[in-house]
Amino acid sequence: MEDRRFQKASVLLYDPQSTMRYNTRVALLHMGFGDVEAVSDFNEFLHKASTGSYDLIIGDTREGGGDTCSIVRDIRQSQVGKNPFVNVIVTLWDTSPDLVNEVIGCGADDLISRPMSEAQLRDRISGLITARKPFIVTKDYIGPERRQIVRGLSSTPPMVVPNSLQAKAENRPEMDATPDNIKLALEAVNERKISIYTEQFLRGSARILNLPETLEGLDERQILVRDMLKMNEDLAERLSGDAFAHVVVLCDAMRDLLRRILGSASPLQEMQKELLLQIPFAIHKACKDARESAEMAFDIGALSEQLREAGSLEGKKRTGADRRQSSDADEVV
Repeated sequence: MEDRRFQKASVLLYDPQSTMRYNTRVALLHMGFGDVEAVSDFNEFLHKASTGSYDLIIGDTREGGGDTCSIVRDIRQSQVGKNPFVNVIVTLWDTSPDLVNEVIGCGADDLISRPMSEAQLRDRISGLITARKPFIVTKDYIGPERRQIVRGLSSTPPMVVPNSLQAKAENRPEMDATPDNIKLALEAVNERKISIYTEQFLRGSARILNLPETLEGLDERQILVRDMLKMNEDLAERLSGDAFAHVVVLCDAMRDLLRRILGSASPLQEMQKELLLQIPFAIHKACKDARESAEMAFDIGALSEQLREAGSLEGKKRTGADRRQSSDADEVV
């Protein structure tokens, strides 16, 4: 049965198998979706995901010249596409635990095992509109909270992110994936990443300092240092603007220290130990505001509505002021 709510919504469908692709596209059109782009080539899928704007992406995991999960992961990390919060459903024929965990770990909203019925697909899509899971941010993951099943809960509050499919189906413009809403949500993601990294630096440096001076201890030290270098690089990129210029300097010092430690098999020098305590603590302290913001709940719908109301109120104030000025001018004339 056609649902007119879906008429304005767009779908990108990737399935290398022609019959399944055709059947799924027909099912989506039958549901009421007005725009369904179906592709069989992985590179075309990547190109459209990178350059197009969609409310829902459905991708199959069968071999077709690329890795669907890697695209979903890159979408969530803002490396592919314009909207890292787009609704994503992954379909799979192989339901082995390894592949299921990979799909969950890439940040997909939902997964459906093949073969699937139109009723199953409709039910999952309806869930993305009425009960989409909030997003969480961890050191290496951005996506729906369902990943807590395999990795544990995030240390920061979950986020209600933009949902253009919900915005169109339920006529809720405050939930739409507009550039402004996406920017607000990405700022919240950024604050959560900064908070996580600065906490991880403190823990990582403490672990390194407590390692035994053995071959096993050296091996673990190298692993920890490489992980901290990767986090430090991402942190420095996220700390943009003059307000964080001094923190970027600390990140540069952290990078140089970690590289020296990584390039040596000798026990840590006393100066290195001291710096390994001081620099992470200084970064942690300098990012206090970002950490406090990361501890606050984020709901794009509520925030967007507040900003809209504030803008409306400001507009009324300006209109009132303009009217008063006009009245004063009339009195002068």
